[in-house]
Amino acid sequence: MSAPAMNPLDRDINQNLHIPSAAWRGNNLSASQQEVSETDPIITGQDIINTYSSKEQFSCKKYSEYEQLVRENPSIGYKKAAEILGLKPGMTRWWHTKGAKRATPLPLKAAGKLKSAGLLPFYETHKDAEIIFNMLGVLFGDGGIDIRYNNVAFISSDKRDIDLWHSDLLRVFPFAHGKTEIIEGGEYGHSYNLRCYDRAVIRFFAALGVPVGDKVSIVYSLPKWIFNSSEKSRISFLDGYLAAEVSVVRWRPDSLGNCRFTDFSVGISKIEFLENEHREFLKSAERLLQSVGISTTGNIHKNYSAGNHRKDGAFTASYRIFIRTTFHRVLYFNEKFQLRYAQAKKERFVGVIKKALEDKK
Repeated sequence: MSAPAMNPLDRDINQNLHIPSAAWRGNNLSASQQEVSETDPIITGQDIINTYSSKEQFSCKKYSEYEQLVRENPSIGYKKAAEILGLKPGMTRWWHTKGAKRATPLPLKAAGKLKSAGLLPFYETHKDAEIIFNMLGVLFGDGGIDIRYNNVAFISSDKRDIDLWHSDLLRVFPFAHGKTEIIEGGEYGHSYNLRCYDRAVIRFFAALGVPVGDKVSIVYSLPKWIFNSSEKSRISFLDGYLAAEVSVVRWRPDSLGNCRFTDFSVGISKIEFLENEHREFLKSAERLLQSVGISTTGNIHKNYSAGNHRKDGAFTASYRIFIRTTFHRVLYFNEKFQLRYAQAKKERFVGVIKKALEDKK
């Protein structure tokens, strides 16, 4: 059977936003669910659109049909266009308006802004990909996207980390100038919450796979495409994630008085009800670590003492995976990861390594 001819609406949208023609015919996989290759983009315009509600996605499709209709019938009015497209006149009225007041669907605005900035389609070979993956990784730990998609945020107790992430953000998304805010606070000590309110930035990170909502109580996974990306990209992503979640290894004597590295782990605090899902997430984190030469023990430890009862009545627990602590492996980890968004943690880590090396002399 021959393949169906491409709908002219699909072709027009594809030309403007680099959306694969299959996208409008039921391919609703986000970039976080797809594999990466050297020739295929990680994010397309359709991936941005897919982060919006079904209503907004429908609006994009109808807007494309409307534009096609107007091109073929330049003198048509908005009421007649609405009748032909099966829409309410109020929807096509603002599409038909000339000048600055003309409306376009929000997803197309966000995609258009990203395209103009050279971020759509987004490939692994993008000049800022390493920074983007680093920013993405830390959002899986100390940050995320608001449940209503109102902001993307990074939280840290070290202002240096906040300033660096802010600088990276504005380097990659220069159009976000004036749309960021740093809020000081902290329930358990001083912290800084850097928020970006630019809708295009928020949707870009959502399309990449950043968790949306309260990470303690939702199910999410690592982006599948990251496992098939280059080692350089995987290291960049992990550097961000580990900056948030890895503990600083300890150098201390064992029961025989011989000093060795201990307590080297990656931990997350999660709602107990979703324990199986959290364990699967940590197993995938282990696989990603192992793909860049970081060995783990394969054990997942659950700690009730680090958990608490939430206001909604749920109980959280701490889940940890352990990185192997043989001397050369710890040194290898230190060489492999800068922990760019955890400068104080990196300084402590280097201090422990220095002490260990001195004791080995």
